[in-house]
Amino acid sequence: MDETIEKIIKLEYGMLDKVNNKGGRAWCQDHFDAFRIMRASQFLTWPEAVRESYLDDLETADAGGRNLIFEKYAWMMQYSHPDDFAKVEHVLPKFSPALVAKIEEIVAIQVGWAVEFDKKYPKVSGAGRPLHSSEDTPWDTSVETYARGEIATYSERTIDLYYQFIKGCQAGGRNLTTEVRTNQAKFQGWKSLDEVEAAEQRG
Repeated sequence: MDETIEKIIKLEYGMLDKVNNKGGRAWCQDHFDAFRIMRASQFLTWPEAVRESYLDDLETADAGGRNLIFEKYAWMMQYSHPDDFAKVEHVLPKFSPALVAKIEEIVAIQVGWAVEFDKKYPKVSGAGRPLHSSEDTPWDTSVETYARGEIATYSERTIDLYYQFIKGCQAGGRNLTTEVRTNQAKFQGWKSLDEVEAAEQRG
């Protein structure tokens, strides 16, 4: 495994462990191996420059007493738990309109990839998150809301690098949702997503 990815996962998990959830500890807080697979599957698709910039974000935040995982889930509450979000909004960073627009463009591309993935692998997709923020509930957070919350924890430098990467993937016809889920399937011992989809269809 890439050394930068391992450092990122270690820092993220340390922050995740400190998050106090309203309904008690989340499942992933006590299952590091599963958390590692999910996060590594994502970061393996990133170029090293984006990984290194995000690692610097985590290290800087950690040194300053910020918990980026807490902030991610706080941003997600804007849609799923608006009353609770109002209580923590004051501790979250403020963004310029230009940066918000850039984040929203990234999110729209990622949701588009998730929709394409859902059409090709409906069983695999259906076992995961709903796709759109309009489908959020207090118990289930969508791909769209999760992406928006996560990107909001990146520094402006990392967002800029990530934006360039995402736009390049879009121009090149890549679908990062498919790439991430392929990595995840292989970590779990499957040969391909087609194999997972077939197994899910058989029930």
